[in-house]
Amino acid sequence: MHASFFTAGLVALAAIASVVSAQSILPKDCDRNVTVRAMDTCNGISAAQSVSTYQLAAVNNGTIDAGCDNLFIGQIICLGLSGQDCDVTHVMEAGDTCQSVADAAGIPISTLLANNPNVNSNCDNVYAGEVLCTASKIYVKTA
Repeated sequence: MHASFFTAGLVALAAIASVVSAQSILPKDCDRNVTVRAMDTCNGISAAQSVSTYQLAAVNNGTIDAGCDNLFIGQIICLGLSGQDCDVTHVMEAGDTCQSVADAAGIPISTLLANNPNVNSNCDNVYAGEVLCTASKIYVKTA
């Protein structure tokens, strides 16, 4: 009986520590954030919150791993940084090309590629479900 109360207390304490830990690692210039829910994926969050897959990974570098398989319920993640928050997006579908996406958004392909540096110049590494920034402004800062 006492062991189950102790175990429940430890689980609750670990959950609280996880949430506090997640909150404390948000970048100071984070403009918007979201709390991870059950069954969330990076692509799902990106599509629902209008944030590119690249931007979500970039602003949470060190928090979300490359495979995006370390999200946990209650985790608070940043969606965009002040002045660098692209919220004009397109969810890639089967048959989409970078050129068709750029044309539909009314932007040059060079702007699409600049805002999505994870996409190669041939645009052959995009996949259905990936979310691209389709803004006319370039948000990604280059070194």
